Amino acid sequence: MGYVVDIARSLRLRDVVFFGGYALYLVFSFMAFHSATVLSSAGSLGYDVGVLFSMGAMAARIVVYLACALLARRFLRLSSAVSSLVTIGVGIVGFIVAAMVFQFSSAVSVDMFAPWLLLGGVFLGAGDALITLMWARFSSTLTLRAVYLFVVLCNAVSLVFYFAVTFVPAPVVLPLATILFVVSAAFAKKSLDARPPVEAEYSRPVFGGAIRGLWHPVLGTVILCFMSGLMLQISGQNEIPLESFQQTSLFTSAIAVMCLLLPALLIKKPLNVGRIYAFALPLSAAGFLLLPLIWNAAGGIVNAFAQLGAMVAGIILWCMLADSAHDTKLPSTLLFGLALACTNIAQLAGTIVGFVNAETLKQGDLVLTTVALVSVYLLLMAALVLFKDKKLASREEDPSVQLTPEEALASRCDEIAAARQFTPRETEIFKLLAQGYTMPVISEKLFVSENTVKSHVKSIYQKLGIHVRAELIDLVNQS
Repeated sequence: MGYVVDIARSLRLRDVVFFGGYALYLVFSFMAFHSATVLSSAGSLGYDVGVLFSMGAMAARIVVYLACALLARRFLRLSSAVSSLVTIGVGIVGFIVAAMVFQFSSAVSVDMFAPWLLLGGVFLGAGDALITLMWARFSSTLTLRAVYLFVVLCNAVSLVFYFAVTFVPAPVVLPLATILFVVSAAFAKKSLDARPPVEAEYSRPVFGGAIRGLWHPVLGTVILCFMSGLMLQISGQNEIPLESFQQTSLFTSAIAVMCLLLPALLIKKPLNVGRIYAFALPLSAAGFLLLPLIWNAAGGIVNAFAQLGAMVAGIILWCMLADSAHDTKLPSTLLFGLALACTNIAQLAGTIVGFVNAETLKQGDLVLTTVALVSVYLLLMAALVLFKDKKLASREEDPSVQLTPEEALASRCDEIAAARQFTPRETEIFKLLAQGYTMPVISEKLFVSENTVKSHVKSIYQKLGIHVRAELIDLVNQS
């Protein structure tokens, strides 16, 4: 637990308080987009209208993410105050439009208020994307273990908040969601101001290296998001009472978050968050295997399994993107914008496919069984692609195999790195230093800036209690 205490000491009290802002954002996001909680305050709008609202929000997020990725360096020049004001302004417009629709929905026909609800979804989706990128900028200032703890703990806290929201009267839900959104954006601004500023750098080789390191987890999350959007439609969520759906989601999400929290609290070695994808894929696969058998039984447990797989994969992807931005000094808006645009495109595609075909699928139907089996097959293919990567795979070495000198050196470096609690990037650089590579060469090999390498080397020397390269070589040889 000492490493957790070290992280806590590195953060000031006001930083910890502002962390709660991300948990408030997660509550807003779940109320507005992942459940029908916000729409329930308008009474019965109809399932088709709710799907239209969700599609508008996803389309708006895609546009905002791509635009901010293309203008990443200009976006980062904006002060946190300007970013917060723009985000709040866009979100408030969405809430006002939604409130008008809810007010007059009982007095006008669906054909009249549906376009306005779509417009509200577009503005809320755009505001959601902007506030997400603000928290992404904050996450990229943290180390991997710190951002992992931050995200998982905020998810845990958000479940407690959302549980309380389930007892709120329907007319209060939309104003409450508005307050959560505004407070979270204000906290994001305060959190960015409280952290040391990060000077973003961009170069094509560094960007190319980051893409090569991230495309596997992005692909895995894209597949799970497509499955999530598909399952939300073909499982007939509209047939499940909102209360049952909320309780099932809370229960299953709490179990998943607790399982994610254990590695950070119990494992002393540097986190390899990519391996936790092995936890997300079986969760989603279980949902599709159960789909033809129990349909909407147990409060939509089948749908909950599919959603959990996407949630866990999204948490891991968030941590890997933040770590990559922290490590390479690339603009966080660039990496997060591109990756989150891909996942939202996949979820939108799954939603459209599922919505168009939902009426043709019935419990016990052969087509439904085929959908389930094909989905599991795709997840297995995703697992093969993901775990083929040496960085994400978990392999056991055969002790009978004779190690080459290079492998023996790497093994000694791994032992030292584990004992001194190096981060994964520090371990990579430590191995290259031990082989005699200079900092400019290491920068080219790892596709990171030379300033980033110097920063890591300084941290390595401090953890080893040395001052020059010769002492590092002697330490590795003596081990």
